[in-house]
Amino acid sequence: MKNKACCWILVAFGVFVLLGFIGTGILVSTVAMSGTHKVTVKDHSYLLLECTGTIPEYSTAPQFAFLGGSKQTTIADALKALHSAASDSRISGVIIRPTAIGGFAEIRELRNALLEFKKSKKPVYAHLEVATDRDYYLASVADTISLTPTRSGGLAMLGLGIESTYLGKTFEKVGIIFHTLHIGQYKGAYENLSQDSMSVPLRKSLQTLLDDLYQTYTTEIVAARPSLSAATVNDELLNGRKLFLVGQEAKDKGFVDLTLDWQDLKDKLSGDKDLHTVTPSRYNKVASAKTEGSKEIAVLFAEGEINYNSSNDNSLSLDDGITPDAFIKQLRDLRRDDDVAAVVLRVNSPGGSALASDLILREVKRLKEKKPVIVSMGNVAASGGYYISCAGNRIIAQPNTITGSIGVVSLFPTAEGLYKKIAARVETVEKGKWYFYFRPDKGLTEPQKAVLLDYMKGIYDEFVTHVAEGRNMSVDSVAAVAEGRVWTGNQALEYRLVDELGGLDVAIERAKEFGHVQGQTVRVRYYPREKDIVSFIIGQFDMTVRSIREAWLLTPDAREMSRALTYLSHFVQQREFVQAVLPIEIP
Repeated sequence: MKNKACCWILVAFGVFVLLGFIGTGILVSTVAMSGTHKVTVKDHSYLLLECTGTIPEYSTAPQFAFLGGSKQTTIADALKALHSAASDSRISGVIIRPTAIGGFAEIRELRNALLEFKKSKKPVYAHLEVATDRDYYLASVADTISLTPTRSGGLAMLGLGIESTYLGKTFEKVGIIFHTLHIGQYKGAYENLSQDSMSVPLRKSLQTLLDDLYQTYTTEIVAARPSLSAATVNDELLNGRKLFLVGQEAKDKGFVDLTLDWQDLKDKLSGDKDLHTVTPSRYNKVASAKTEGSKEIAVLFAEGEINYNSSNDNSLSLDDGITPDAFIKQLRDLRRDDDVAAVVLRVNSPGGSALASDLILREVKRLKEKKPVIVSMGNVAASGGYYISCAGNRIIAQPNTITGSIGVVSLFPTAEGLYKKIAARVETVEKGKWYFYFRPDKGLTEPQKAVLLDYMKGIYDEFVTHVAEGRNMSVDSVAAVAEGRVWTGNQALEYRLVDELGGLDVAIERAKEFGHVQGQTVRVRYYPREKDIVSFIIGQFDMTVRSIREAWLLTPDAREMSRALTYLSHFVQQREFVQAVLPIEIP
């Protein structure tokens, strides 16, 4: 009775919150439609880039400018704002404040945009408080870097690393075995669930990857900071004697120029006046409007894991990863839009479902028959992410993009030991060889493995063939750099898996060339389009309810069990035995 009463209280609370969200949505929409809050950019303003955590590529969330709010800085917002601010007399310079940011290719995208902005002869300032070397990688392009003088802050030069917890023996203790089958000797996805240590081929592949990422990282820091030598940077990263470089010590070694706190820096830039700053998203709303042509370059963001989802919801949302139904509809709409001269497919995905990847690739090919498709790779475009990219007219990646991983993996869990421990017995009634051919209560036999491997081999061969056709390479040439091997953008260029190094700005220029609109006035539009306010609020409510359910209604063990059951149910029901997914978490 007590538990039931608690549940009813939570349900009532949820209904109350729902009504509150709906009411707020109606109110906000009414205000938004009835009048706008005047946002202005004052003279002598600074464009302020405050970045925390993983910098999102793009966001469909609406900006509540009339409430004085601002969206989180995205790569798309920052690039657009920096381009406009360079020639805007109201903008005196740029200030960047990075804190624990992640994603090397995204950071490099911002670095290059800041370097381009500096050609305007306007200053770029960076302020650090508690910063990692990734924050410093971005800050290194600034004309002046300040670090808070307190010893409770500082710069941590951590270096690079990849980790994965191996749980094979852990699961064996409870009677569960994950059977991981790979096509491609370097395709180590999911091996952490079936083994108790990293395989030699995967370790070799990841070490080569890290070595190249490190080289790009250190070389570009030194190139941007004349006060720093390569020896100093390498010594601090590889032989650092302290966890944090603080205050004057960081200045003496040439990492920073000033030891000031944030308020001191603002006073230095503004004198006795208030410092006027504007965020990229707000600035983009009020930046001087430019004449737009009738032709369009469409930039379509493909971000997140690729999931096979046969639901009837055709609305494309970055929050749900990449699903074929919604993504194919968006590709088809762009193909049929005569105003779209070319499409930039911006891919930031570690892959996922092989089936979903193939369905999307086929629609990319249909689009390519009608108009050019230029692929721009973000932090990661590997495995399924490379699968959907390989047909592009031109593929552009950053030197530190993680790509490749041409291979497939199958993960099949069995729990014969667990069933015995709990004295559970499965009885079946069947007619048909394959209906109960794979059973979680039985081990995986050699004939079953052979059937799965034969199925996977066909998918792998198809993957390699698609790449060979898209890249105008022989199948043997692709096979030589496939086998699940991960590459940096630098390495992928050498092996012809990409055509050029650069960011989104380069991809847009190539789209203009291939779309025969170079030199013309064209508009650049991002897809999926920004959500309306009511849809956004309802979506946020749905996420909040799910979070509350996990946090309040489920114990930690129950949460893990719920996630495991959801995965297993999806795995069995969809029959998605084969995945094209990156074998690592992105560093």
